[in-house]
Amino acid sequence: MFGRRSRSARLHYRGLMSNPIWQALEDRVRRRPADPVVTYIDADGQRTELSAKTLANNAAKAANALRDEAFVEAGSRVALHVPWHWQRSVWTLAAWLIGATVVPGGSPDQCDLVIASPTEAPGVLSGQFGPTGQGEVWVVSVHPFGLPNPSLPEGCLDAATIARIQPDAFAPDPFAPHDDAVSALAFVSGASFGQQDLLQRAKAIGETHLLNPGERCAMIGVPVDELEGWLMGTLVPISCDASIVMAAPGLDAEEIAKQESARLIV
Repeated sequence: MFGRRSRSARLHYRGLMSNPIWQALEDRVRRRPADPVVTYIDADGQRTELSAKTLANNAAKAANALRDEAFVEAGSRVALHVPWHWQRSVWTLAAWLIGATVVPGGSPDQCDLVIASPTEAPGVLSGQFGPTGQGEVWVVSVHPFGLPNPSLPEGCLDAATIARIQPDAFAPDPFAPHDDAVSALAFVSGASFGQQDLLQRAKAIGETHLLNPGERCAMIGVPVDELEGWLMGTLVPISCDASIVMAAPGLDAEEIAKQESARLIV
């Protein structure tokens, strides 16, 4: 009947309402889909740029992989051992789309899944970050275009291969509660934050750096503040309607700022 949503549409709407991060990402895509949100420049100067639409598509593929292949669900704990890189942005957002809890540097035995970079995966397997546990270890690609890893530590799965075959559209499952009681980010130190809280803190971080809508800013290496380090490449550009250039440590800051026509944040 005219004026009534289908069941699938109602579920999608409920999912959006109970997943404020996905709603914020979709809002950004609707406003300016082709504008860059995250740009990453590695130590060799290789450049990867993700527009709002590309970031959302990559996060959707990763979220579908997490939900359908690793059986991650709302409330699941996902340990992320991924350095300052655009893959950190994609997989962090993917976990949040599902309503999972991201645990930076989390102990494998206390999480349902571990996502690691190629350099961090051996430490995860050797017990450097805590007992190995029973969960799978997925290794992300650090190739500029996210190509599959040429080799993997024994027992690990290639996150790029799994995600590439997934749909680039994602419909969040409706998860309760709406009151931010479900942690979206939980640090080993004990601090934890819900989705709405993270969006508000991301906006506050942007205001601290005087980010203006449409502005392009650059950061060389991960911020000292741990929370800022996990929000600068994800929710800060989304919440502040800005664009962030994430550059590897050691690069010439002034040159990067000039090359990217970006204001340097120190």
